[in-house]
Amino acid sequence: MDHVFSSWAGREAPNPHTERAKTVMRRGEIGPYKKARTLILLMLVPLLSGCWDRVEMNDVALFMASGLDITEDGRIFVSIQVPIPSKEGTSGTLDKTYYVISASGTNIYDVERKCQQLLSRKFFKGHRRVVFIGEKFAKKGIKEILDYYSRDPATRLRTYLVVAKGKQAVELMRTDHPYERIPSEEVRELERNGVGTAVTFRDFLINQERDGIVPVLGAVEIQKPQVLVEKEDEKSKLNVFHLSSTAVMKNYKLVGYLNDIETRSLRWMKGELKHEYLAERIPEAGGSVGVVLKKTEKKIKTVIKDGKANIHIELSGDGLLNESNVELDISRPESVAIIEQGLSKLITKQTLHSIRKAQTELKSDIFGFGLLVHQYQFGTWKTVRDDWDTIFSKADVFVDTKIHLRRAGMISSSLENKGVHTE
Repeated sequence: MDHVFSSWAGREAPNPHTERAKTVMRRGEIGPYKKARTLILLMLVPLLSGCWDRVEMNDVALFMASGLDITEDGRIFVSIQVPIPSKEGTSGTLDKTYYVISASGTNIYDVERKCQQLLSRKFFKGHRRVVFIGEKFAKKGIKEILDYYSRDPATRLRTYLVVAKGKQAVELMRTDHPYERIPSEEVRELERNGVGTAVTFRDFLINQERDGIVPVLGAVEIQKPQVLVEKEDEKSKLNVFHLSSTAVMKNYKLVGYLNDIETRSLRWMKGELKHEYLAERIPEAGGSVGVVLKKTEKKIKTVIKDGKANIHIELSGDGLLNESNVELDISRPESVAIIEQGLSKLITKQTLHSIRKAQTELKSDIFGFGLLVHQYQFGTWKTVRDDWDTIFSKADVFVDTKIHLRRAGMISSSLENKGVHTE
């Protein structure tokens, strides 16, 4: 016994569990834990195979824009704008940078399927920027197409909706632009820069479901730029998009348009006017001025009593005087005050005209006066909701505008009127 104990002197006694594990490893035995781990790893292997639904770029046709029109027999006519891949920095096939493919059918899904059959590449809608709606189609109604776009997971809610004013959608999509390689990109950039009314799918769907407001869309026109060219045929090739009008969509149908001045009034009262230019003639000042509005605000109060609505609107704006062609000494505060009063009076007149047009011609509360009643006077709204169109059309509207010019440029008076003073 003494010999046995002395043989382990200075060493740790062996652990029977460790010795058992070593024996199992030498024999190749697998425990239950290791079996479970191995099974889990084998189950994860199929998930490591990469993008199972990937499509190579040379097999993809990008949607850049869609156009919706209606045929004479009532069928839907869809146009799709697809960019043509360029080669070595030059234009693609047929000296064009884009291609428009069209087809007609029962509904949008049917037509897009037909268009896909005409192309060797698979459509990808994630890059679609704009959906053009022909005027005739918009007057018929767009409710059905919204159902498809709302259900289609490939549709981006940030896509802009615009109405082709006085035209078919396909005409705008086939119109070359002098700056953009893809024409629809010009419309998208104008929308992003705040030119006119910018409405996406998301914006339209939200306003359509709200009580007390009629949704609107941007309206685009084709115009010839005022340029001097030597050859008339060269001038005929120059086209630009004009996006300053607004399409009023009551009950999903086009009922009329607002021009650029009326659109400005609409955006001001809805709090969407952030940066605006005013180029107006001021009779009180004896000339015209150019003003850049840097800040605009609005306050609206609607009072309903005995079924009669009184709407009080306060508009204010701070701006800079960028051009002055008036018979006044701008260095004098009273001269600037005359210009401010003249602009305020003019904007008040324009705003009242825009509201009266909505009351009488369009019969649509596009400004959201009813929405404000719904949000802040819900009890009152429940009593007038069903008759709001009539109440709005007969409402008395009062507008008060205050324009403040913070700076008048680097010189005091107009160069041709230097030395002229007000009495």
